[in-house]
Parts: sequence; structure tokens; C-alpha cells
Amino acid sequence: MAAAERRGYVVEREPMERKRGFEVVADQHREHPKTEIQLPRRGSRRSAGYDLHTPVGFTLAPATRTVVVTDLKAYMLPDEVLSVYPRSSVGLRGVMLTNTVGVVDADYHSNSDNDGNIRLSLHNIGPESFTVRAGDRIAQAIFTKYLLADGDNFTAGPERQGGSGHTGR
Repeated sequence: MAAAERRGYVVEREPMERKRGFEVVADQHREHPKTEIQLPRRGSRRSAGYDLHTPVGFTLAPATRTVVVTDLKAYMLPDEVLSVYPRSSVGLRGVMLTNTVGVVDADYHSNSDNDGNIRLSLHNIGPESFTVRAGDRIAQAIFTKYLLADGDNFTAGPERQGGSGHTGR
């Protein structure tokens, strides 16, 4: 308790400003509406990555791909990005993200197509099937700041109008 509070003064605290974090997407954009979604957490005090859990179990045969819809979205500051990587235990089994690193931009949050629902495209390049249960940790996400190149004056550019692939080819 602060000294001012002990003396009987009313101390008003500012609400905590949201900077970055995870939320469950809106109900109409949920792929797994009956599943309790686990919000990502770091595995230890010095871990950089937030572990992403799969809401469903599945088996991925060798040389096949699947897309896991997490029913999660991420919010962050405008000059930040969320990078998504497979967990090392997943990569050691020969499973990787199809695009090698997932990039979630700040304006992907709450987009009109899917409310920012993060999807993981997985590819099994290993010789054995890869099986996970609902709730298993399969990826890790790291928030980072990004820098702009000299002369980048994109501040007047268009706003995001959709989800993945919204900028075209």
C-alpha cells in the first residue's frame, strides 16, 4: 500500500494502457467455438516466445500440410510485429511452418475478414507422422519493434482491408 493510501488519501490509478497481448477472436470468426482457447504464455521468466497451443488434435503424415486455426488474435503497437516460429521440439520432428516464419502485422488485429485469427500452416518434411493433442504447444510468438528504411513515407498509404494476402501479389 502506498504512503498516500495509508494516510487516507484516495489515489486514482490510470487504467493500464494496452500495449501488446493476445485475445480470443470474436465468436463469429471462431473456427472452434466449443473449445476453450488457451491464451499464450511464456514458459519461463527469460523466455522471449509466447507458446501457442493447438485447439484441436491432429496427425500430420509425412510430406503433407495442414492449417491450424488458433482462434487467437494479437494486438500490439503500430511499430511492432509478431513473428511466429515452430517450437524447437516441433522442428526436431521435421515439422515446420510452411512460410518458415509467420509475420503478424499490427493492422491484422480485428481485420474485417477474420478478426485477426492467427493461422499456422504446418508442413511435415520428416519421415514419420507427427501427432499432437488438443492443447499441445506447437509454436512460439515473439513481439518485436521494426525499423523503417530512409525515405519510407508510407504514412498516407491505404488501411488494411482484409486478412492474409490482402496486399496482393
